[in-house]
Amino acid sequence: MVLGVAFEHAEGVVVDTHVQRLSRRLDFSHETRPEKIEQDLMRLFPKEKWINLSHLLIHHGRAVCVALRPKCADCPIEDLCNSADKTI
Repeated sequence: MVLGVAFEHAEGVVVDTHVQRLSRRLDFSHETRPEKIEQDLMRLFPKEKWINLSHLLIHHGRAVCVALRPKCADCPIEDLCNSADKTI
């Protein structure tokens, strides 16, 4: 995260609990280990998008696609989600 924010240097995709959860809900990855999820995301998205991707997923995971009660009715990408725990 520091390399991306401070130096705009994309070495990979940051995978925290939010990115991990959204990666599964959006079918970006079926892995559970952060390093495997990161590899899947790095294959799906171009390197120049990695820094922003991490920020967008983290923010969306904190604000809308929360763990226990996702706010699916407020989600702008709900139609892309195949999660079994949708609240709609």
